[in-house]
Amino acid sequence: MRVDKDEIRARNDIVEVIGASVALRRRGRNYVGLCPFHNEKTPSFNVDPVTQTFRCFGCDASGDVFTFVERYQNMSFVEAAEYLARRAGVEFARGGQGQRAGERDRLYEINAIALAYYRAQLARNAFARDYVARRGLSEEALEKFQIGYAPDAWDGLVGYLTVRKSDLQAARQAGLLQVSSSGDLFDMFRHRLMFPILDEQERVVGFGGRCFGDEQPKYLNTGETPIFQKSRLLYGLPFARRRIGVEGKALLMEGYMDVIAAHQAGFTTAVATLGTALTEDHARRLARLFSSNPTVVLVYDADSAGVRATLRSSEILEKEGIGVRIVRLPEGDDPDSLLRRGESATFQRLIDAAVGRVEYQLDRIVAEADQSTEDGRATMLRRILAVLATVPSRSERDVYIEKVWQYHTMRASGAGVAKEQMHRDAEALAALNRERARRPVAVAPGAPAQARPRPATRLTATQRAERLLVRGLASAEWSVWVTRCANEDDFLDPSARRLFELVRDTPEAALSGPEALLEAVDAQGDAGFSEAVRALLQEFDSIAANEPLSDEALAGCVERLRQAKIRHLTAEMARCLQGPVVTEADREQVRAYHRTLEKLKGFPQAPSGKA
Repeated sequence: MRVDKDEIRARNDIVEVIGASVALRRRGRNYVGLCPFHNEKTPSFNVDPVTQTFRCFGCDASGDVFTFVERYQNMSFVEAAEYLARRAGVEFARGGQGQRAGERDRLYEINAIALAYYRAQLARNAFARDYVARRGLSEEALEKFQIGYAPDAWDGLVGYLTVRKSDLQAARQAGLLQVSSSGDLFDMFRHRLMFPILDEQERVVGFGGRCFGDEQPKYLNTGETPIFQKSRLLYGLPFARRRIGVEGKALLMEGYMDVIAAHQAGFTTAVATLGTALTEDHARRLARLFSSNPTVVLVYDADSAGVRATLRSSEILEKEGIGVRIVRLPEGDDPDSLLRRGESATFQRLIDAAVGRVEYQLDRIVAEADQSTEDGRATMLRRILAVLATVPSRSERDVYIEKVWQYHTMRASGAGVAKEQMHRDAEALAALNRERARRPVAVAPGAPAQARPRPATRLTATQRAERLLVRGLASAEWSVWVTRCANEDDFLDPSARRLFELVRDTPEAALSGPEALLEAVDAQGDAGFSEAVRALLQEFDSIAANEPLSDEALAGCVERLRQAKIRHLTAEMARCLQGPVVTEADREQVRAYHRTLEKLKGFPQAPSGKA
């Protein structure tokens, strides 16, 4: 990448650049103002037009025009250089983009022209103006976010661009126009409120169009183009990035209107994805905005889709080293509806009361559990342990176990025993998850044999039998057979056992095949369970993709697992009674093992033939 730093600096007078953001007044040779990097009442921020530098005598911030833009706009050096180059009209091309710069510039230009058209249409359309007023959008918000309107016409933008002699092919490439079957161009966006999507240099790279009624889709976004990739863009980021750097916290929301309502109400660190799930690219871009201790506060809807998005986003953010807090919105509310009612103080209290990912998951598991039945309590405990297994530190896990130990089966033995056993169960599950993570990922069926990774370790016959039954559970043809002929106690793997219970209790989940089953698994709202099920299925594909399912094979698997479980429980009973001191908790555990053994030994042999 070639950056002519001297030319960019020479073309950007530091007094003009800083003066656009900070109120400066002349004092002798220099200019002074209130420092933008710390709170002060007496000006101690000095700008020297001769040396083209700044210095604050209060917080000791100093540097040149690049340093100022980096700190004030919360940008990297390259981003600051591009920002200043564009401001001064200096050519700037990132590495590998020199040949494509012309194409990208044409797309930026045509999007800017389209934005001017949409904004002019909003100004003259009474229906659209009435709608934005009813949605509580102020004139300041309309101006800041440059909101426009695409009229209900097939050739409105086509005609506008034609009169201006603009590049219609560039407009088509930018996703603004489409081609009909007869070869005519027509407008992509019609009768929609238009939200321009800006990149970090505040260039228009695409649009989101919202319908006014029940039309589908509710939001229509620009398709992927050389300058528009939804997986890398965050709505509102150009207006939020500086405050995010100052506050060390970002509010991540779901929709454009949520972000605009938040900024109107003074919550200016709000951003949103573009109608897509959060990606690793999004997380990395957010992480770059923080100098230390990054925190993202998730403000998603309280419905089931919002819960799943919250859990997925939490996992992605935590992998990037970002701390996560989760706001629990009232049922039926979103940030837009809450703030439009003028409940800014309530919204702030909800942000202040945001909880971490683990606490959020545990609260939901307990709230959703059917504690009136033994199966319901067992399922709740499995889900609790799956969450606790994601907490690496015992001291941190202690905090959460303190809140949920009473749901463990050993609670009757006292808090100390139940808490310790919960630690052991969580640590065992965490070790199992780490082992799974080390296993190779299966390639797609039909890939060349040499492309298939070899398993890190060979599965035992018992493990192989369990994987085959899991494959049966995921099969529309064999799932009912497995649930009728096997028992949850046959399974050794906790996730396989839980999958069996899910298919048994909701048989329709597997009757449409693996994809429908995985959707049902995801609907449980437990990311650990979802990953474990996929790992089990992928593992089987990687070692026995061509092994057929049959009643004989599955019946043999059930019997093998049952005998293995009997051996395992017998050994566990002996272990509990071998210690120098046999506690009441040990005796209770032995009684539980004995009940399971009796159940397994009395369970009828799996029959041949599908149900």
